[in-house]
Amino acid sequence: MTILITADLHLDLWTRAGRDPFAGIVPVLRDLDALIIAGDLADDPKRNWPWALSRLARLVSPARIWVIPGNHDYYGATLDDGVLARIASGAGVSLAQKRVLTFGTCRLLCCTLWTDFALTGDPEVAMARAAAVMPDYARIRRAEGGLIRPGDTAEIHRDHLDWLTREIAKPWKGQTIVVTHHAPSAAVSGPISSVSPAFASDLDGWIDAHRPDYWFFGHTHRPLSTRIRGAPVVNVSLGTPDEVPEGGQAELLLRGLIFPGA
Repeated sequence: MTILITADLHLDLWTRAGRDPFAGIVPVLRDLDALIIAGDLADDPKRNWPWALSRLARLVSPARIWVIPGNHDYYGATLDDGVLARIASGAGVSLAQKRVLTFGTCRLLCCTLWTDFALTGDPEVAMARAAAVMPDYARIRRAEGGLIRPGDTAEIHRDHLDWLTREIAKPWKGQTIVVTHHAPSAAVSGPISSVSPAFASDLDGWIDAHRPDYWFFGHTHRPLSTRIRGAPVVNVSLGTPDEVPEGGQAELLLRGLIFPGA
């Protein structure tokens, strides 16, 4: 069993730059049992997801591809997973929002998660800062109209964390892997700044209490990892082409290559 968990492909930007991020790992992709994209496939999903998913489907069978939405996957659209699910289904792939995927004795608990803005201790200040500087709150609309606000995504964070808590509490004899777009710990956020609460939440205590075997995430574009109570917490972002030197994409893409049950 071979699974690749990756994030932040931003395929619209790689295509615009005239670069193929997958050139160095085609043999690996062809042998995968599952490809899990942990957010940020491409901006403007109605325009860019169909061709991006078609491109991936030439490398991996679409039935083996699952996409967890990232913040960029709602840019130019609404905060509506139903729309993304229909686009994904039209390409023969699956959306993995609040979804449990099982592969033999391995289960993956998948969701976007967003953040609670509490990383630096003052959620109100952090939300005000995010509203002022994060493109999310200028480029994503509510389904009922108007731009989203940090309070909207904080509410989704609570819903997703509640879902994770319920699911991980269900008996399971094998490995449990959590896969989210947003980061679960300050230890993997990089240098803390006023916008860090929009990228990571402090879930060290949750990990300590619930003991997943792994946690993979994206969003930060920083290839950082740590261990919390023995569980590897690993960033699997590829990132944008201006962040990745020529030839450097294979190493980043393969950070989330796992062999459950091996």
